[in-house]
Amino acid sequence: MINVKQKILCFEYMIYSLLLWYKELSSDTNPISSFTRLKSLKLLFLVSAVDATQDNDGLLDIFDKFYAMQHGPVESDIYNAMVMSETSMFDFKERITIIKNPDDNIFAQIPAELRVRIDLSIKVLRDKNESIVLYNSFDLVEITHKWESWQIALDIAQILGKRSELMSVSSIRNDSCLLYTS
Repeated sequence: MINVKQKILCFEYMIYSLLLWYKELSSDTNPISSFTRLKSLKLLFLVSAVDATQDNDGLLDIFDKFYAMQHGPVESDIYNAMVMSETSMFDFKERITIIKNPDDNIFAQIPAELRVRIDLSIKVLRDKNESIVLYNSFDLVEITHKWESWQIALDIAQILGKRSELMSVSSIRNDSCLLYTS
């Protein structure tokens, strides 16, 4: 189990890696502008769960606090870090993301084993859908809404009169809806 500060750094490493992928496919001169808070949270879920199975947590042992919310799964520690501006490299405002520190040497603080696992999950996602990183936020929301684990948790939240409900790691791992196209 890693601490929240390291979890946030792993998330930023993931976004940094996704930006490199995005730059390979797009002529966008300001690629970070595409990575809104919502899009980044949806990509976090998809990368975390892409290779999770009954026998493999994927990245769900790192990103383990996904809540079913109106626009899909949201990792609460990461969301809180975004809102409170507790990230190191990126600043995730409500509708715009900027690079506040371009020094990627901060990722040396992440153990190599974790970076390799994140890279592998990104590769698996890319193999499933080469252009998913180019999707807009709401296309990604549509994909996450197809996950049974999200649907069930959101139904529970609604029955209880709540706006969100924790999605168990086991429910995500056992999900039968691993769709990566909208």
